[in-house]
Amino acid sequence: MRFKRLSPPDASAAATWRHRLLLGLVLLVAVAGAIALGNQLVSDNGPPARPPQPATNVLEIVAGAQLLVRVRMRRDQPADRVALALLLTARLARGTVAAEGRARITYEYDVEATVRRALRRGAEGGRIQAVREPVSSRIRAPLVRQARRNSGEAAALEVLLASTGTRVSQRQLQAAFPRTRPLDPVGEGPRRVWGDPDLGYVGRADGGDVAGRFGIYPEPVAATARRYGRRLEDLSASTAERIYAILLAGRAVMAWIAPSRGPYGTWRSPQNKQIQVNLGVRTIVLTGITRDGDLRVVNPSRGTLDRWSPQRFEKAWQLLDRRALGRPA
Repeated sequence: MRFKRLSPPDASAAATWRHRLLLGLVLLVAVAGAIALGNQLVSDNGPPARPPQPATNVLEIVAGAQLLVRVRMRRDQPADRVALALLLTARLARGTVAAEGRARITYEYDVEATVRRALRRGAEGGRIQAVREPVSSRIRAPLVRQARRNSGEAAALEVLLASTGTRVSQRQLQAAFPRTRPLDPVGEGPRRVWGDPDLGYVGRADGGDVAGRFGIYPEPVAATARRYGRRLEDLSASTAERIYAILLAGRAVMAWIAPSRGPYGTWRSPQNKQIQVNLGVRTIVLTGITRDGDLRVVNPSRGTLDRWSPQRFEKAWQLLDRRALGRPA
């Protein structure tokens, strides 16, 4: 068998062949790279992944319905506390007055507390209220003077009920109080027997040499208020701070006080309960707090609207074992 001898290709043909081979290799590498990149960007069942974006949301800070500031919050970058505080200080009013029921309450905004609330919300965004605190209150209530020597509780209850919008005269309330027996004290010394003020009215509303003076404590007074459709909360043994918080919320408080330490009296009830009292008992109604912390007081024993320091009130209130009634929240 004979083989035909081939002549070598010329130089131009070889160059063309090498150029095509190189182009093919480049194309092959490009296709392989595209496939690899696609495998990274495309999940089995989902669209191509997007580059990660910083998490941001808009946080709106409002005072009531008024928009104060709109801030873009980012997860990867905490908000500038100082800048936010300065912005809120410029936007917030020094104080606002709100009418709530029969009360007018003055509020002041707390910038630092508002900033803390905003930072706690962080990048979640949304809307938050600026933090405000009540600084004074004035509760609308009539000025009432007790009509009888020992009708101070009935007069004070008339004031307290009126502060809730219910008008009942002290004469009606005095007649509606539950009563305890005997009407006048019986006996002398440690054997003396008289009524129990925790159960009902003790003594005579008009007083007198035989009956002396006394009255009635919170529980039966609250029971009388329920007859006129008003539920009252027994605040006895509360702290003074709680009483002040109730006043700043726009709710009046009826309190039992004593002007001095004594005179004291003791007797036993018909149920053989030992009773010990301050015979100088009085009732007042607290109807608000001034901006500088004094208390607005309706004093039925004199028929006056007074202004008491917290120290004066707390001392007199302690002498009657911190007895009080108020409208529940």
